[in-house]
Amino acid sequence: MKEERKKIIRFALDFDIQDIHTYSGYKGDLIVKVVTKEKEALSAIRSFALSLGVKEVVIKQNVDMGNYEIFCITVDEQVYALKTIDILDEVHSDHLVENHWDKKK
Repeated sequence: MKEERKKIIRFALDFDIQDIHTYSGYKGDLIVKVVTKEKEALSAIRSFALSLGVKEVVIKQNVDMGNYEIFCITVDEQVYALKTIDILDEVHSDHLVENHWDKKK
């Protein structure tokens, strides 16, 4: 886990939070999601995360639930690097690919 995400999690634990977890976003970003009812936690966590140089911080208010979700988004450099490599040409060009589905018995 990247150091920025570890620091954000440790910092958020100082507040009254309902939930905290990490996951990968659909664009390859790494996300720390914090759920809290404390408005004071919003600005503190946001400021702390931005001071670490994260890509973006998004705050969503859930009116029906009476809480806030804070999404701290960091870039996963390895995933972005993979997207720039033409894997089929560079990795698999020397390997024979067999079609096992059309073989006759």
